[in-house]
Amino acid sequence: MAHDGLIEEIESWLIDRSLGDPDIEQLFQTLCVRLAGVGLPLDRAALTWPTLHPLFQAEQIFWNPTDGAKLLQYSHANQATEGWLKSPFFHVLTNGLDRLRRRLTGPESLLDFDVLKELRDQGFTDYLMTAAEFRIGEVEEFAKRGTGIIASWATKRESGFTRADLEALSRIQRIFAVACRVAIQRRVTANLVNAYLGPTAGWKALSGEIRRGDGETIRAVVYYADLRGSTTLSDAMEPDEYLALLRRYFDCAAQPVIDEGGEILDYVGDAVLAIFPIQGETGGPEAVRAATRAMERALVLRAETTVAAPDPEMRFSISLAAGEVMFGNIGVPTRLSFSVIGAVVNEVARMDDASKSLGRAVLATRDIASVEPQNWVSLGMRELPGVSRPREIFVRKCELDAFDTSLAESA
Repeated sequence: MAHDGLIEEIESWLIDRSLGDPDIEQLFQTLCVRLAGVGLPLDRAALTWPTLHPLFQAEQIFWNPTDGAKLLQYSHANQATEGWLKSPFFHVLTNGLDRLRRRLTGPESLLDFDVLKELRDQGFTDYLMTAAEFRIGEVEEFAKRGTGIIASWATKRESGFTRADLEALSRIQRIFAVACRVAIQRRVTANLVNAYLGPTAGWKALSGEIRRGDGETIRAVVYYADLRGSTTLSDAMEPDEYLALLRRYFDCAAQPVIDEGGEILDYVGDAVLAIFPIQGETGGPEAVRAATRAMERALVLRAETTVAAPDPEMRFSISLAAGEVMFGNIGVPTRLSFSVIGAVVNEVARMDDASKSLGRAVLATRDIASVEPQNWVSLGMRELPGVSRPREIFVRKCELDAFDTSLAESA
């Protein structure tokens, strides 16, 4: 059948979507359904593109009529796997092809990639791959030719794709690429903003809160972790070894914060500054428990992690306090940081200093200890340098009689 009129309707829909705020997974799902609806015999489709993400180097969506669209993400470690190097995607990418078609059955069949044999065995008869070029940042493997997206289309119809089917799929690719570029760029921007600012600060920045002084006063639990003996370690270890130690330390001290719903605002050298925002008037205990779980998990990970000489065990302290903070943009107009300022931020930093002389892994204020008082013991009122009045400091009950000389070392 001739698809021209119906394909024009899909092209018009894609233009409308590219002018909006498309989600790429939903975009591909709807496109496949629409193409099948106008008579194209689609039984499988896939879309692949590079991305800028700390964890992933490429993303892919698979679609079939039964299960719909499914997003897959591939880590940086997967980029040189044998399966990828022998795939038609890699062949199209490295050879600068815009199109690759393979019949999977009959006298014209050509099964020169392992995946094509698998598709043939699953009942597919025809396979088409199309590519469209546009640059997404400077992603190394894709930047060589600027390829933005590669799509594959497969059918189980016995006679395969007709000439009209192939023309329709090739025709749709260019306008589809425009909509994909909008969706992918939006996705990459969100990934980078979240990675460097965190989800809340990132959302605020993308929502327009980008002027110095933009922000709000919120209530939050403030979490502060600091590596002990870092100066000694950095002097004694080779740079690569010390960086590896820092990675393990941040995995211990910072990752549990994210896992428990907290937000890491800054890495101050080897210190971690994070918050657990208090939601509503009754959200304090929930935020305290989340921060406490993160702290406990960090200490468990610390106990499981060892490092090479000079110190056989990685040591760090954690301080917890709660109060009002100013959460917003600070700095100069041309170089801003989204962070928190306020008395409670200074308080947790000073508590961390006190943990050195007290030899404790964790210190907390009364606001923290009062949520689960059975787990904390007061050390009494303590003077903290730079804090206006003495604060009552609490230590975990399990640490009450465990003065740790390694934690008493200078930072």
